Amino acid sequence: MGAVKRVLLVVVLAGVLAPAAAAAPLTARAGFDDATVQFGDLIHTRVSVVLDGSVRAGSVRVVDDPAPLSTVSLPRTSRVGGVIEVTRDAICLTSACVSDTGSTTPKLAPALVSAQLKNGRTVQVAVRWPQLTVRGRVTGGDLSRSQPPFRASLLPRAPTYRTAPSTVAWLLDAAAIVLGLFAATLVLVQVRRWMRGRVRAAPANALERALRLAREAEGRSPPDRRRAAGLLARLLGERDASLAGTASDLAWAERHPEPEALEALVGEVERAEAK
Repeated sequence: MGAVKRVLLVVVLAGVLAPAAAAAPLTARAGFDDATVQFGDLIHTRVSVVLDGSVRAGSVRVVDDPAPLSTVSLPRTSRVGGVIEVTRDAICLTSACVSDTGSTTPKLAPALVSAQLKNGRTVQVAVRWPQLTVRGRVTGGDLSRSQPPFRASLLPRAPTYRTAPSTVAWLLDAAAIVLGLFAATLVLVQVRRWMRGRVRAAPANALERALRLAREAEGRSPPDRRRAAGLLARLLGERDASLAGTASDLAWAERHPEPEALEALVGEVERAEAK
């Protein structure tokens, strides 16, 4: 059916343009399938050319760029006898297709048809397009609203969750509190261990120092041996009452403490600490 309609259209054009063709080697007419469209609609354009026998075959050139329309397809050319028809799809998306009144009639650049005659002469015809009316898709009533309606929403759909974000936030806060308390407990335990080790290490280090001084005092004067024994007595007071008493007796004896007695005391203390 489409081919039949096209043949009929070509025949009609040939009948309409035939009188003019008798006076000129070629005549042309431009038009649209629909002269009233909405903004962004596809526009089917066509340029029909009627030739006489003086035109060389294959020399016809049609430039059908109807700016400000934007062509969106390659030209399609058909020929039936002496009638050539060039069709193309276009679309109007520029500011020339928009009007505050809701519709506009953009001025289109004419189509140019040129051909070479058999006598070598070149002829050219400028073809004006009929009036094209482009209607806007937004009405004045839509613009008067505070929130104009849209055919489609560009907003993303509301998200869905397996667990509510507020619940997850509460669980994370609780987990952070528990972990913080656990970390504080670990720090407190470690500090206590460190303090206990320090308290225990201090007397041990002092006792070791006193034992070393007592060993050195064995070869010194009696007053040095007394002082060494007295120091041991003080340090052993909380650790071993028996050894503390022995050291005190040695330090406060009427006779000067002998090196052998101090050596024996040091040996007993070392054996007691080694247990």
